[in-house]
Amino acid sequence: MSVSRRLLWAFGLCCVVVAGAAPILAQARNAAEAEEDGIFVREPQKGTRPPVLSGLGSEPAPARHRSGSWFLSVGTGTAFPQYDRGEIVNDRTGGVEAAAGNSNFAVNSALSFGYRWFDPERWSHWSFDLDFFGSYMGVGVSGLGVSDHENLGFLGMRGRVGYRVWHDRLEPFIGMIGGSVLANTASGGIDHGAVWGYWFSPTGGARYYIPNSRWSISLDGFFRFIGGVNGLSGPGVTINETPHAGLGGRWLYEPVGIVALGYRF
Repeated sequence: MSVSRRLLWAFGLCCVVVAGAAPILAQARNAAEAEEDGIFVREPQKGTRPPVLSGLGSEPAPARHRSGSWFLSVGTGTAFPQYDRGEIVNDRTGGVEAAAGNSNFAVNSALSFGYRWFDPERWSHWSFDLDFFGSYMGVGVSGLGVSDHENLGFLGMRGRVGYRVWHDRLEPFIGMIGGSVLANTASGGIDHGAVWGYWFSPTGGARYYIPNSRWSISLDGFFRFIGGVNGLSGPGVTINETPHAGLGGRWLYEPVGIVALGYRF
């Protein structure tokens, strides 16, 4: 074999060796560079599954099922207080004089806080609520002959039942409410004092739930019956707006309308 052929054969053998070793050297060099850069990537293994929760407290707890929500409501409106037969008792002679009164307008406000149950899975479209109710009414009157102004503060508990319609956005409701009332009257610059009585009222109305919010708007109607508001004092007389001394009893009563804005927590 000539020298030229031997050189060609050696050169070809070197090319084969270099071609086979190049991929191995390139892979090793890339791994070394990755280690120098602080990057280590592990390829996912085929056939692996995500870990199964053990049920021993490592998984998130399921959300509690709520059947209702707390709510706050603020409203204002008007009332038309009147009484058929109050009385003025002469403190010296004991004589009783009947008196009546009627007012065409009274300022009325209301505040309530309570809880409303609504769970379509249990009660379909029905709702139930119970709340603490407070209200103020101020009015100028012409009745009793001695009273120019009245202030009445109401406290009570209210329960209502409603039924939601129109995609559960509109809710007509009815209910009952009752509690205590604090009454104060004044006339001619003379304060007749304050007395406690009681009151109760049927109530009804409708509520609209504003979509995609926690707010609602309602129209509430009451027909308050007020009793026991007796013992207001005038100059030499005792004023009773709900009679108890020989006269046929009549309630002091008030038709009331209130527009209220509510918020569910």
